[in-house]
This record gives sequence, structure tokens and C-alpha cells, in this order.
Amino acid sequence: MAISRNLAAIQNCIVNTLNDSALGEKSIAGVIGDAPSHYSRSPRLWNAAFDNLGINAVYLPFDVDDAHVGNLLAALKDTARFIGVNVTVPYKVRVIDYIDELDPGAQRIQAVNTIVRSRSGRLIGYNTDGEGFIESILTRQPGRAEGFLSSLKEMTVLLLGAGGSARAVAFHVSDLLEGGQLVICNRTLQHAISLAADLQKARRNALGISEKEMVDWAPKADCIINCTTKGQGGVRKLPNGMAVTLKPYSALAPARPPAFAESISQEQNTRLPATAAADIDANNNISMALARCVPPETRFYDLIYHPEETIFLRHGRMTGHPTMNGKGMIVNQATIAFKLICSAELQARSIDNAQTYKQILEVMYRAW
Repeated sequence: MAISRNLAAIQNCIVNTLNDSALGEKSIAGVIGDAPSHYSRSPRLWNAAFDNLGINAVYLPFDVDDAHVGNLLAALKDTARFIGVNVTVPYKVRVIDYIDELDPGAQRIQAVNTIVRSRSGRLIGYNTDGEGFIESILTRQPGRAEGFLSSLKEMTVLLLGAGGSARAVAFHVSDLLEGGQLVICNRTLQHAISLAADLQKARRNALGISEKEMVDWAPKADCIINCTTKGQGGVRKLPNGMAVTLKPYSALAPARPPAFAESISQEQNTRLPATAAADIDANNNISMALARCVPPETRFYDLIYHPEETIFLRHGRMTGHPTMNGKGMIVNQATIAFKLICSAELQARSIDNAQTYKQILEVMYRAW
């Protein structure tokens, strides 16, 4: 089957290849990022939910370079059977420039992880990350005996990172601290200070610190949340055809991973950590030493779910701390995003209700 004109326009914007025969005449949803086809669980979760509910749709990964983000969204907008996408790193802030409207929640956070194409063809941006995160830590998740936390009230929370996901988590966490404090640590200090200032404008108790100050604040924290990409599996693209590998690093310490040509062979890529041995050792040693200084009741949470246990979480577990990865957040935010993207279909079938969303959550957990 020849690829349709609209699908050809989408294909021209992305790195991975669309399977036109698998698409058929289905509605199209997906996830936009620099390389979601390499690691994202979202296609598996969403397609399981579509099958379970009998929805004639398919969810695809869209690997897109920074220069083509705007063109991709324009191509999707012009595709009548496109219903919506999720947005992952590193484009949760970038996509705001290319959508028609922001939901009040996304406007407040200034980051978008869900884009819905309305019936009139407008692109509307939402953010389900923060709500998904809170659900994952405060409610009992399948496979766990109890919630990760019973409350955030009066806690000191150390948040690592200041990007799109960090913004969503920061706003939702700060809403629930009630006398506590949110301390934001970022490699670029100004980004941490800027996010803290945005929270302070909303009358939240927030402070921005540098990575050097992490050693002072980690032992005071009741919960440490990693919102950076340190520890994530796969390869992270950089400008000018370069890339880095972050899997060997912990978010609990500074890291300066060496860049390499993105075109490097897979065989060479497996040897890359050896070229960064000194930096990895320094990062891991600092991380483990700091983890030992953190009170054992302090929780370690990582938004990353690939690998299942990052170096950050491993160091937390090995020093006696409760740990949790980003699986619960992904499933919960996906369930909320499903409600937004598939709203018209669910309403038309009179199944836009709590029972359906409980079913979707359970289906996505099983599909993991």
C-alpha cells in the first residue's frame, strides 16, 4: 500500500519508519521525543488499552530531531485521523511554540506532555505528568502493599532537575507540602532558581540550589526525586550529530559524560563507558557516599523506568532506603492522557466514567 500524502508528510519529519500497512484506516496517536522508539513503553500500554476497549486506533513512536518538531506537529494537525500525542524529553517546553491553546494546568506549569487534536483541528496542550506522579506515590499501586508515601505534608523534598517533567512534578508536589519545602537542584543553577521563582510567585516554599549544594540538602530531605535523564538507558542526542550515554551515572552526583558521534556503531557504543571510566567512577563514588549520609527513612524516587533500577535507585536501595521507579507515574499519567485524547470516542460510547479509567489503568499495568 502506498503511503498516503499526510503520512508521507509525517514520515518526512521523523527518523524512524512508519508501517503504513499496520496503520490501515485507524486513528493515530503517539509519542513525540528525540528517540521514543528506542525505550518508550507508551506504545505497548496505549495499544493494549485500544484493543481492550475495541477502539480502532494505533499509538506510534515519533523520533524527531529538534529542527523538525514544528513541522511534525503541523503535519499531524493536518491529518484528520490524528487524535493526539504525548510529548517526552526533550520537547515538553519546546512544543508550546507550535500549539494553538494551553489548558490552564499546562499554562501554569509551562510544560506540555499531552497534545489533543480537537474536532475543529486545533492543537490543545495539557500536562498529566504532575497528577500522574502524585497518584503514583500517594495511592497504592498494583503490586505494592501500600502507597509509597502517605502524605507530603511538612516534608522537605529534594527535586533533581528543572526541565519539563521537573516543572510538572514541582508544581504538584509544592501544592501538597503544607509547611514543607521544595529544594530544586540543577546542573545549571539559574534554571533551578528560575523554577523556584515561578513557584514562589504562586506562594510556594521553594529554593533553587547548585549541584555542589546537594551534599548539604540530601541529608535533610524526606524524599529525593530524580527528574533528570541521568541513569536513563539508551543514547541521548545532542546538537551537531553528537550524543551521550547516561545509564552509568547517578543523579545524586555531578556528571560530565563525554560526547561521541551519533553515527558510532552499536559495537563501539557498548564500549563507550570505558572511555568515561574516571567520570563514572567519580560520579558513582560521590553518589554512594552521599546516599549513606541520608537518613534511612528518606524515599528515593526516579522518574526513569528504563532501566528498571537506575544507579540512583540502586544506591538508595543498597543504603537501606525505600525506592520507586517511574513505572507508576507513566501508567497513571497515560491513563489521564487517554481520557483527554480519546474523550470524543468514550463519550460517544457512554463509557467516559471512573470504571472505564480504572479498567484502563489495570490494562496498562498488565501490558507493562
